[in-house]
Amino acid sequence: MLQQGVFSPVFSQVLQDRKLSGIFTGVVLLQGGLVFSGFPGWPCPFLHATGIPCPGCGLTRATVFLLQGEWWRSISFHAFAPLLVLGFITIACIAVAPETARTQIIKRLESFERQTGIAGFLLIGLIVYWLARLVIMQSALVRLIQG
Repeated sequence: MLQQGVFSPVFSQVLQDRKLSGIFTGVVLLQGGLVFSGFPGWPCPFLHATGIPCPGCGLTRATVFLLQGEWWRSISFHAFAPLLVLGFITIACIAVAPETARTQIIKRLESFERQTGIAGFLLIGLIVYWLARLVIMQSALVRLIQG
């Protein structure tokens, strides 16, 4: 049962809805554009509701640093930034791709997800990384959140 959950396609399911992919692309571009331009982005609702940083806290700034070529600074904010950029580029490209190419790419990604369980393993990795940041590197995480 665990194998079925971990190996279930997630990413390819999101990609099948062109409108959802377009909305996601727009939101990411807006958030990234705000932060990249020096404006404050949207605050983390999870952090403000619970007082606990979410698994993605620091990810926007890490992505901006990555796009500016500051690799080490990016990784110090959030190690998953390169994966976020790769995922975003994939979603954006598939959102605007012609239907036949889009369908073929989504089928290949779905097959890859079923064979490797990559989406499930990345989610588990993100949760483990988050817990490690909360427990082991708590003071560093707080400094990151405060800016």
